[in-house]
Amino acid sequence: MTRAAPSLISIVVRRIVLFAALTMVAQLTAVILEYWRDTLNLGHLAIEMETTSLTPGLTFVDGLPAYTLPENMRARYGTRGSGYFMRVLDPSGAILYSNCAAECDVYFPTRETRRLDFWMMEQRPGKPLYISGGRSISDNPNTFTIDVAFVGDRDGVIYRVLANEIKDHMALPMTLLLIVVLGATSLSIAQALRPVRESADLAAKLDPLAPTARLPLAGMPREIADYAKAVNGALERVFSLMQSQRVMTSAISHEVRTPLAIARLELEKIADPRARKVEEDLEALNHLVEQLTTLARLEGAGVAAPEKIEPDELAQQVVAAMAPLVYESGRTIAFEEQSASPFRGHRALIENALRNLIDNAIRHTGQGAAIRVTAGPGPCLSVYDDGGAAVTSSAWRRAANGLDRPGLGLKIVSRIAELHAGRFDIAISPPTGAVARLCMPPSDGDRLIAQLPLSPSS
Repeated sequence: MTRAAPSLISIVVRRIVLFAALTMVAQLTAVILEYWRDTLNLGHLAIEMETTSLTPGLTFVDGLPAYTLPENMRARYGTRGSGYFMRVLDPSGAILYSNCAAECDVYFPTRETRRLDFWMMEQRPGKPLYISGGRSISDNPNTFTIDVAFVGDRDGVIYRVLANEIKDHMALPMTLLLIVVLGATSLSIAQALRPVRESADLAAKLDPLAPTARLPLAGMPREIADYAKAVNGALERVFSLMQSQRVMTSAISHEVRTPLAIARLELEKIADPRARKVEEDLEALNHLVEQLTTLARLEGAGVAAPEKIEPDELAQQVVAAMAPLVYESGRTIAFEEQSASPFRGHRALIENALRNLIDNAIRHTGQGAAIRVTAGPGPCLSVYDDGGAAVTSSAWRRAANGLDRPGLGLKIVSRIAELHAGRFDIAISPPTGAVARLCMPPSDGDRLIAQLPLSPSS
């Protein structure tokens, strides 16, 4: 099963996502490298992050300041020997909380010299982090101070800093930008391709043999408009070619008719069995010429105005006109009305189509075959036959089963159906029965008919 080609929007969106992902990876790599090289900046950010995380522990009990280590920070600052030290000073500079003793004197400045809102000191350059620092936390009207020190950074605070920076300053903005770009791009492409989709829908309904069969160019992007112009040029060439072919076919048909008529008149004067055989061959050739002439005239049918056609009345007339020929050939014919509804069309063409179907039933059935013509249900005309003593490999059945190209008669019927925006179907019911159905669009106000089962017994 062939997979459907992706739409232009999906192709563009996938490429935008791909290049955006590559850009984000490149930018992420650049950001990580930049931060990783700047140890002081990493330390500054680590102190800000840690002091912010420790701030929720500040409380007041009976009007007096107190501090309780937050639950999420106890593993880091509540365990001795972790390499992370902290202290909290109240507004007067007294120690409100501390997890260090002699280490505090090593890593933190004395209370008398501590006056900055933020401070940081690098104890040892490079990584892992060996830094200390602190900042003032304002809780109007009180100002507290939280000092922290990292000795070795065993818990990987530096990586949490990098993750927070990427999330806050890169991932979120890039994601929002990607969403906006994808949305704007998809909307723009969809709007730009709207006339292209409309032209594609129109192209599927175009009849290349119609003189006005052209794709509209208004509103199309320049590149698509150039393509549509090329398609219109091809349609013009097809129409011109078909016009020439119709003229040639019609001319040949008319030129052949006169010699055929003369030959038939001369043969009638010869009393010889072989002359009768030649007359039969000439009759078949004359039939072929008539079919070619009909096929050449079909394309001009759209010039005449369609009329309302009653399928039951039309079918009765055709059956009555062809009944002598059918009985003379050793077959029988009957008519049946099945709730037929009227439709609009070219009466001469519909009659021609029905005659061709009956003629095919005569030609491709055996002696004693029963032919039945029905009008309906709906705007349909059908020709059934039971095959008689026909050979199952006849041209009619080979054409219906797709084993061979249909003859001119069936091509004419198919073309008449196309000109009326209808449908023509042939079905075979083993071993020999067949049904050909010609259905037209219903007239205004008529109900659309359902897909009918094609079987000789229906």
